[in-house]
Amino acid sequence: MTSTINNEDTVVTTNHPFEGLANGDERLAKVKLAHQINVLIKEQGMKQQEASTLLGITQPEVSQIANGRLSGFTFDRLYRCLYALDMDVEIVLKKHIPTDTNVAGIHVSSQGL
Repeated sequence: MTSTINNEDTVVTTNHPFEGLANGDERLAKVKLAHQINVLIKEQGMKQQEASTLLGITQPEVSQIANGRLSGFTFDRLYRCLYALDMDVEIVLKKHIPTDTNVAGIHVSSQGL
């Protein structure tokens, strides 16, 4: 959605920062998973080297997750990191009900955290 202000400035409003980009919903879902990984690492007071040992990835990969550089991470790798941090990952499939503002896609939510 685009709005024009004073005939000069254009303000673009989106549902999320990756809207309109290739695989935007997948990118947003990965960011949400990575954010949760980062929160859990911080809550446990771990340094990146400690986290890398626990997660079974390298310290530079922990840094990539911390900085949102997720192109080298599949959903499976992010799930495995969450498992290592003692988190359950639940995938729910449901029939999409179309609305004007809601499109089918990948959605991530955290419960009880």
